[in-house]
Amino acid sequence: MTASPPAESDSGSKHRSRAKRARAARSLTAFGIYLAFAWFTFGRGLTGHFRNDHIGMGCDPGLMAWFLQWWPHALTHGLNPFLTDLIWAPTGFNLTWTTGIPLPALAVWPITAAAGPFAAFNLLCLVALPISGWAAFVLCRRLGGGWWSSLLGGYIFGFSSYTLGQQSCGHIHMTVVLFVPLAVLTVVDAIEGKLPPRRFLLLLTAILVAQFLVCVEVFTTMTIFAAMALLLGNSFAPRDTRSRLLATLPYIAGAYALAVAIVSPYLYYMLAFHIPGEARLGYSNDLLNLIVPAPTQALGVIPFIAHLSASFRVSSIVEVDGYVGLPILLLFAIYAWRGWREPFCRLLVDSFLVIYVLSLGPRFHVGGVELFGLPAKIFGVLPILDKLVPSRFMAYGFLILAIIAARWFAMSPVGVIRKIIFAAAIVLFTLPNLSPGFWVRADATPAFFATPLYRQYLRSGESVLVLPFGLHGDSMRWQAETAYYFRMAGGWSGFTPPEFAQWPIVDAFLEGAYLPAPASQLRAFMAREGVRVVVVSDSDPDANNSALFAGAWAAKEHVGGVRLYRALPDVLTRLSDTAPLAMEQRANSVLFDTLVVAADKWFADGGKLAQLTPFEAQRRRLLPADWLVGPRTYPDWVTGESPSPIRTDQRTFAGAYLGGMPGGDLGVGVTGTYASLAPIAERYRADALHAYFFLASPRDLLADGATPPNPGERAPMVIHFDVSRVAQAASIARTELAGMEMVGDPDGAKVPQPRSR
Repeated sequence: MTASPPAESDSGSKHRSRAKRARAARSLTAFGIYLAFAWFTFGRGLTGHFRNDHIGMGCDPGLMAWFLQWWPHALTHGLNPFLTDLIWAPTGFNLTWTTGIPLPALAVWPITAAAGPFAAFNLLCLVALPISGWAAFVLCRRLGGGWWSSLLGGYIFGFSSYTLGQQSCGHIHMTVVLFVPLAVLTVVDAIEGKLPPRRFLLLLTAILVAQFLVCVEVFTTMTIFAAMALLLGNSFAPRDTRSRLLATLPYIAGAYALAVAIVSPYLYYMLAFHIPGEARLGYSNDLLNLIVPAPTQALGVIPFIAHLSASFRVSSIVEVDGYVGLPILLLFAIYAWRGWREPFCRLLVDSFLVIYVLSLGPRFHVGGVELFGLPAKIFGVLPILDKLVPSRFMAYGFLILAIIAARWFAMSPVGVIRKIIFAAAIVLFTLPNLSPGFWVRADATPAFFATPLYRQYLRSGESVLVLPFGLHGDSMRWQAETAYYFRMAGGWSGFTPPEFAQWPIVDAFLEGAYLPAPASQLRAFMAREGVRVVVVSDSDPDANNSALFAGAWAAKEHVGGVRLYRALPDVLTRLSDTAPLAMEQRANSVLFDTLVVAADKWFADGGKLAQLTPFEAQRRRLLPADWLVGPRTYPDWVTGESPSPIRTDQRTFAGAYLGGMPGGDLGVGVTGTYASLAPIAERYRADALHAYFFLASPRDLLADGATPPNPGERAPMVIHFDVSRVAQAASIARTELAGMEMVGDPDGAKVPQPRSR
């Protein structure tokens, strides 16, 4: 007969069970606090409009919603989820090189199906920061933090300037970062022997796969900085810890091998086809941002501070991720000073410093002023790694700061009152922007797309050009609203495919540009890319350019908040062989010659060189106003507020350069590929001082023995003229323009063409 266990064992087991449940309850309480704070900060503005309005400014929320609907759509319709011609038609696009978010999309599939993609998107936005903060809270407790100090640590990570910046534009692929602290927690448990090797292998594999299916970029940077931390840890750790650390390395390698095998279909489509060439190392932190927040934080809306931060948020507010604040910097300094003898302290401090320096990018900036090169420039010469965004490295910096805060507040002998004051200062200096209007944008979908009206005017699967174009509009959302009823010759996918970037009309739609004969440029693009209809939202004042839609169309209609322009089939047939390079050469040649003539007239009328700009020439009717095509305002994701007008008082405006150069010379310039600009430089060789092609550094195309760039290299070219020789250059320009006659394309729109001689 088997004896019953002693009563003491039953009591001990029950005690451990109660303690475990209590610990889990306290952990869930932390998550609840973060979730309530997230709802107060981001969710209040969604009340009553959860299915249609959305968190985040700009076009990226529409892209996220597109993908939340895409994965269920592709899987239920038997489509390849990695490749599609629904966007950037007819060429199509490899979706593995954009923010595909397959795991979040599959996780909220039932919500997407029941309430729509934006209800699912908003839910993910509301949960992302709390659950990432909760994962950091769990890690902080494991590394010696108490409950309250770990709660602060989780807040520092989950509601950092990094996550707030990414949240401002709805980047759920960058805010769902819970797997980073969970990976650290798993490795720590394995090193300390609290996780059996086989379980460690399987658990780490699952974490790696999950992170890959949320964001490949975070998976990559997590791997880089994990390797750095293991290397530093091996250097600092005592001998026994070092031996345990080395013993985990085969299992870490095995987890990566298993993870790569699991995601191999994704990797195949990512690496076996065209790898996009657009580097993103320019999105980096400014040193001043360390203590000056952007408007994503409460202090950042103070006018003086907002003015300071404007110098380093000119590219996008979403990538201003480096604000730490004075209280946390002070805490970091105290921790480093007092704990430097401890190996774990040296690991944390050195890791943070390395990460922060790399987050500054390839060039050192202070207050928007570029000074000198930095170590991160090495990423620029490494394939694939040049696609990383340095400012986002701060995700790992904030995790380190969270751990430091949790350990210091738990272990420091400083009195409770002082700790409370210190913690309050940390929270106060890092509070998010508390205005609901900053985080939430109202649904502005035209009735044409929001109702079945589109079915009356568009054919299923036909290729459509939607304006505003790409990242300036919500075309991705509108296409998803129609359940992918039509294809788009455009879209937004993080970057513009090279097949489209070479078109002058696309460049104008994206950047704003002076474009001679815009109607002809539009028709040539439509003919070559198989577009039959243009849909222009009434909400886009920049696209309603009368010159852009000059000439005859098969149909012009205004319905459901959009204007539709359907092309004449025979016109497109006759233009179908028009090459993008020919259109670019034509546009750049006419624009440059017109700028030279404008400068000559400016000086003849007594104008001062210091006052000459492209827009001033346009105002004086020396440059046609109807050539100006595309956006004329900075979008809200750049400014962090309502769109504001693009500055017009600069020598560079809308792809043109016109004005004074150092030394009193005249500069005239346009932007394009070297193949389109080389003939212009050669035409003015006799009268020009220099012809600089601005790639990584200026290259004088007229210098003896100059190595020509590759024909497809795209950059601004500015030709320098001595003011005394502008009249001679203008004579060449007038002769060239006189040799161009305005002949009609097949429907009567006028386009400059070389006259036969």
